[in-house]
Amino acid sequence: MRLRKKRFMGLFLLMIFFLSFFILEYNFAQEVTQEEQEEKVQVKADQEKIIPSPQNIKESTGIYVFVAWMWIAIVVLIYILRLKIREADRLHKLWFLSAKKE
Repeated sequence: MRLRKKRFMGLFLLMIFFLSFFILEYNFAQEVTQEEQEEKVQVKADQEKIIPSPQNIKESTGIYVFVAWMWIAIVVLIYILRLKIREADRLHKLWFLSAKKE
């Protein structure tokens, strides 16, 4: 019964999600006139293109340190996960967590 309720709820949410694309218009929450929309397009065209880059050597070094720190953290977490998997496999081979205990 619980599985049927979960499946129904999932299908219901999926149906609402996909039907919302057909029900809602492109600018459904905004009432923008054609003139306002053209002004926004002109303003966007007039703006300079911003190129993201570090301003000085300190910011550049900070970016490299951050990326290196993130990769080191990922490698350490993968290592810990591998150790946990090895321990679980070892306990499984010993039948330590089996349902039949003597």
